[in-house]
Amino acid sequence: MLTVDFSNAFNLVDRTTLLYEVRKRCPSISTWVDFLYGQPARLYVGDEYIWSTTGVQQGDPLGPLLFALVLHPLVHRLRDRCKLLFHAWYLDDGTLIGDATQVANALDIIRAEGPSLGLQLNIKKTEVFWPTCNGVKVQEGLFPRGIGRPVRGVKLLGGAVSRDAEFISSMALKRANCAIELMRCLKRLRDPQSELLLLRSCMGVAKLLFGLRTCQPSLVGGAVFVFDEGLRGALEDIVVCGGAFFGDLQWRLASLPTRFGGLGICTAEDASSYAFVASRAQSWGLQDHILRECGGDVLDSDYRSALDLLYSSLPDLDIGGF
Repeated sequence: MLTVDFSNAFNLVDRTTLLYEVRKRCPSISTWVDFLYGQPARLYVGDEYIWSTTGVQQGDPLGPLLFALVLHPLVHRLRDRCKLLFHAWYLDDGTLIGDATQVANALDIIRAEGPSLGLQLNIKKTEVFWPTCNGVKVQEGLFPRGIGRPVRGVKLLGGAVSRDAEFISSMALKRANCAIELMRCLKRLRDPQSELLLLRSCMGVAKLLFGLRTCQPSLVGGAVFVFDEGLRGALEDIVVCGGAFFGDLQWRLASLPTRFGGLGICTAEDASSYAFVASRAQSWGLQDHILRECGGDVLDSDYRSALDLLYSSLPDLDIGGF
């Protein structure tokens, strides 16, 4: 499995290729894009300025589309020249899975043809990973010397690709600690209403939710506990300024929806009971399509275990349709 990382991809993508691909594939917006990117733009630094001649602008709603159009030809070359079991991209994050020699061939194509598109491979952050290893995968010269070779697992779009319990747990705990550090900064605003809005929308469990959806509940218990302790502390600062009169009852009431008199705060403990099961159930068809060649019930033990945990927390839930 190869996870691809480009250096500063959005800022360095080649504009000549960008304009060509837009005219070819999206002619209805080509005049507008040419107006935006056809000439270098000035970027001011104090009283000086530099010319912006590459990349798409930060905050441009068209930016992701324009970047994807430049990447598109390279993706098709990899598809046509390499026999990969799995090949998918989320903008500049690429994932390639297959025979070691085919994956190495794909990497060579990216290194050779990417620079002409403004796509410079960041070899130090590009990683090759395999759960089991044979002699072919480590033979001299197959993969570049500087490439990352993690042993226990890799992080893909914020989720863990691993069967190592310690790797998954430590990754979840690290994310929880980062979220807590961010929540501690809320009180600098000195505006309880704004603090609560940020906590509820993007600083709370939202920072942990993707990990909860992709990691087995039994492996993220430590991260859930640490996160909820930090979330409770941030909520106490908002409600009572860190003073008294905020106990377990108030903590539970805060998780009620606002229409029921609560603060609409979702705890990691509550989310962890259903997130993994919901994600697995919702993506079952897609996973079956991707893994159809592998055969067997590859992850069923994880799913059954998570389903048992959900049922123990919500015994009245009808799980017959799952």
